[in-house]
This record gives sequence, structure tokens and C-alpha cells, in this order.
Amino acid sequence: MSAIHFVHAMAASLLPSRHWDRLPPDLPIGRGAFASGLLTWIVGLAIGIPGFLAHAHGTTSLGIDAMVHRTFTDPAAGYSQGMVQGFSGLSIFTFLLLTPTGWLTLYLVGSGGLRGIAAWFDDPLGDPILTGVDSVISGRSTRRTARKAIETREALEGPEVADRVVSPAAAGVPDCDFAIVASRRKAGWERGVAVFTQDGCYRLGEPVERTINGRLRTVYPLKEHADLEVVRRSVHYDLPPDFTR
Repeated sequence: MSAIHFVHAMAASLLPSRHWDRLPPDLPIGRGAFASGLLTWIVGLAIGIPGFLAHAHGTTSLGIDAMVHRTFTDPAAGYSQGMVQGFSGLSIFTFLLLTPTGWLTLYLVGSGGLRGIAAWFDDPLGDPILTGVDSVISGRSTRRTARKAIETREALEGPEVADRVVSPAAAGVPDCDFAIVASRRKAGWERGVAVFTQDGCYRLGEPVERTINGRLRTVYPLKEHADLEVVRRSVHYDLPPDFTR
């Protein structure tokens, strides 16, 4: 059972690493990833070595045939051993870059070696292709979810309208000088941010979401920045011309 358990860990280690938290906690993913990477590397060599030898033999034969053909058609040219050696020397590149077996070998040896080394240094990785596919799919899903959330919120907020400045009582936030009621959330407006206006500088309290007249609104409570606290983040805001506290 322990051997089967370890095989399961080796197989599970191929999954993108972000999914490993969903696996049973007793699976030895780290050791399984190292063994899986090593096995992948060995399989790559087992496929690549005979594949390369066969390819090199064919390439060398092609070079010899070309040289013999040239010798018979043009006796003055003579036999050039350098050309045949050139064909042989390029075999490793043509095998890895121009043949399906070479592509498979390159991937298995490269990914297996990378995963094995990463696991050895306690930073295991999943299979690169599966991780890449998962990233594309999850990225699309995340964007779709975010777009759906934005559409849902905008439906609750309704048409965008101008901000309103209200009193603390009207805002339902007593510990402030006044509040801004906005039909859309404001980027960068978070608790503690300094808001510079033509009337002075104010410190932003905790934003509150309220449903007002059937529409979702964000209420930003502001209090005069009268202390000596350093301003680390700030925004600028134009209050209405008729604003009075």
C-alpha cells in the first residue's frame, strides 16, 4: 500500500502546484515530484537515445549517398569526408529541432530534469504543459468571474450619478465631519488616506456600503486632518462650490 501511495504522489505531482492543497495531506508530494521528475528524465533518455542513433544513421547515410552521387556524376570533385562529417555533426540538432521524437525527447528530458532539481531544493513544480494550460483556463475563468461581479455590482448601483456631500447624521456615520456618497467605488480611497480639497485636508474613515433609494452606494466618511500624523497616501477631490460644514 505504501508503494501504491507513493505512485499516487508521483502522479499527483504532475498537477499544477496550485491544486496540491486539495490533495490528501499525507501524500508525499515533494518526494513524489522528485521521483516523477527523475522517471520522466529517464523515459526521455530511453526514447531519445535510440531515436537519435536511428536519426544519425539515416543522416550519415544520406550524406554518404550524396557524396557518392556527386563523385559518380563529377569524378573531378572527388570524395569529401568533411561533408559526411558535417552531416553527422548536425544530426543532434536536426533530431532535437526537426523531428517529433526529438521534440518529445527534449521536453521529457528538460521538464523532468527541471522538476527533479526543483524538488531536490524543496521547491517542487508541476508538469509545465499542464501548468500552462491550467494558467490559461484559470485566467479566463478569473476574468469571466471578475467581469460578472462588475456587471452585477453596476446593476445594483444603477446609472452613474454625481457624488453627494451629506452630513454625518444623513450618512449614518457619526464620527466624521461629513461624508461623500458615491454611485461608484473610488480607486485608491481606503481607510487612512488623506483627501486634499480646496477646503482643507481630511482623513478618510472606513468606507461603508449602503442601499439608498434602492441603489447601492458607497459612503466615504471624512474627518479633518488636524493631527500631526504623516501623510503616506493621498488623493485630490473637488468639493461642490456651495459646500459648507
